[in-house]
Amino acid sequence: MLSFFGLRAEDKPGIHSQIFSLCFHGKGGFNFTEVYNLPTYLRRFYIQKASEFYEDEKKQYDKSNKKSGITRPGIPRG
Repeated sequence: MLSFFGLRAEDKPGIHSQIFSLCFHGKGGFNFTEVYNLPTYLRRFYIQKASEFYEDEKKQYDKSNKKSGITRPGIPRG
């Protein structure tokens, strides 16, 4: 069914996944209504920035633990 206004049913899971990601990983920086009303390009921008932040954080964590000899459980050092 086509609708001039509103979201297509097949678009809803992806949009709500983005909303969840920003609200959850934003650690309180965003709420549902703010994220839902953001233009798509801004939602994608903030998700990309959060992803970059968490990737950098993981690299620093791994680098720090490699120096100290600590490994994460179940992950062999390489």
